[in-house]
Amino acid sequence: MKILSVLLLLLCSLPAFAKKPIRVVDVGVMGLASHDLFQWNTQARENEENGRFDLSTIFDYADGTRIHQGGNPKNSSNAAVYSITQNLVSFYAGKKAALLMSRTVTEEQAHIIARQQTVAFFMGMVKESYERFTNARFPDYALAQTVTDDEQGVMRALHDILPGKIYVNRNLTREVFEVTDFRLAMTQLSPTEMMKPVKFYDGKYDEEYLHVVVPGFPNPTIINLQAIDQSFIAEQTNYNLDDMLAELQFYGQFPFFGNLVHFTSFGYHLENLFAKGICNKYVDGSQNTWNTVAVECY
Repeated sequence: MKILSVLLLLLCSLPAFAKKPIRVVDVGVMGLASHDLFQWNTQARENEENGRFDLSTIFDYADGTRIHQGGNPKNSSNAAVYSITQNLVSFYAGKKAALLMSRTVTEEQAHIIARQQTVAFFMGMVKESYERFTNARFPDYALAQTVTDDEQGVMRALHDILPGKIYVNRNLTREVFEVTDFRLAMTQLSPTEMMKPVKFYDGKYDEEYLHVVVPGFPNPTIINLQAIDQSFIAEQTNYNLDDMLAELQFYGQFPFFGNLVHFTSFGYHLENLFAKGICNKYVDGSQNTWNTVAVECY
């Protein structure tokens, strides 16, 4: 018994096993990653995205006519995702302009190369944020498979981590920023604000997500994100959101060891999901020419 107590004390004191803080930037990156993998059609009950990291959510939405607006309007749904989206759009525009100035490529060639460079840049961000989100290494293998509803359900359960409020610096003062306020959704956060830590997994949705106001005419709509996620998970997966949140709460409180992938009963879906995302082939067998950092998949 004494030996066990000593071992537990030693394990608790080892900093190498401490969980890394999750930051606002990670919320934005993982949110955009989710949009790039999933686009749920509520009527058809199916995913309309291609399940690969190619930034199709930006570059292919509306036949590419909304690139400079960030593509899918979902990418402007909150300040964290919007800020990442706009950073990527600016990166793309800069790379494309530089290529055109060289006068060695056509407009189409410049677009293709700039998009490839933007996806590669994004993949570096995804890798870092995934590892902070899960405290696990990013997959070093890829799967040529379709993404599943179970995987989307797990991503929805991770809404536990979404901050209802963050502190921002405006007008030389520290202000509280309500993330779900649609009037603030298209706010570009500063690098300092993006690096602010958010509350770790606690098994609860922040209050702000239980009554999100969605503008509409003649009257706005009030949605409960937790209820929406709960319904999707119950109908489309073999999991239960309440149970998943209980596991996340325990994971968040556990003082040593552990990563989300292996600690929870559902975390392995995350590893599979991102292994599919980096695959260099789509499910139909065609090549993913945009993700030039993808590894060969099987």
